[in-house]
Amino acid sequence: MHQLIAPYDWIEHQDVVLTFAVVQRSTVEEVVRAYGGEPAESQLMTTVEAEDSALDDPGYFYMQVFEHQGHVIALENNSWSGTIPQVACHASAGGASFFSVHWNVNGLFRITAAEDGTITASFDPMRIDADDPGDLVPTWAASMPFEVGKLRATSLAVAEHETGVAFDQAWLASRLPTYRILGR
Repeated sequence: MHQLIAPYDWIEHQDVVLTFAVVQRSTVEEVVRAYGGEPAESQLMTTVEAEDSALDDPGYFYMQVFEHQGHVIALENNSWSGTIPQVACHASAGGASFFSVHWNVNGLFRITAAEDGTITASFDPMRIDADDPGDLVPTWAASMPFEVGKLRATSLAVAEHETGVAFDQAWLASRLPTYRILGR
């Protein structure tokens, strides 16, 4: 696992709050709807432009959703809808799978996963043994090297390990299809 973490060391030095989700066996349109957006209404933005647009549009956030290597990627800069179990269940309905990692400015982390409309993981990687109410910690989580100071890199490595999709640093600066979503 450590060989997957090292290539993501760069994220530890970035000023970004992020939710990164990978959805398999779904479409961009289905994922945008699962988050509460309108698939026909997209614009090209970078993650910074998306965050700035949300600041000027109270009650909404802007997220990027696009296809990559047969998967659908959802990026939320400074938002966390991909951690909400109902969103994960809706995005994974009909035989799809959903996997997201999230961190915020307060040092909170979350990993959420769902298969075919059912939550399979929902936990804070720093509190695996805490037995927090409502958390669902899968057996694979115990073997992951979650450690303070490397949690962002480890989260991206875990997402790659579980989905087969490597996070591309270029996504943070690329103008990608972006959707306006009503905040939750």
